[in-house]
Amino acid sequence: DFISKKLNDYCKEHTSAANKVLEELNHETHTSIVNPRMISGHLQGQFLLYLATQTTKIILEIGTYTGYSAICLADGLPLDGILHTIEVNEELEEITKRY
Repeated sequence: DFISKKLNDYCKEHTSAANKVLEELNHETHTSIVNPRMISGHLQGQFLLYLATQTTKIILEIGTYTGYSAICLADGLPLDGILHTIEVNEELEEITKRY
């Protein structure tokens, strides 16, 4: 926890709520994956979404994990945007494909 509670609370108060899919993926990651702290999470995900809306139409994500960040990046892309994701851990493929 390297971010102060005050700053974290401020960010949470000024960030949109996660959608149902992201909530479900977050829950599944934390209940069925060995190292769930690797998930991007809500605040990081919303920041990635914002960056995707501001910068590009093509994104390459290296290290998809369970796909939380990929969903956020894709949400920020324009309709003709392209997202390529790469994950070397084949055990995570089932969960990423479902979400």
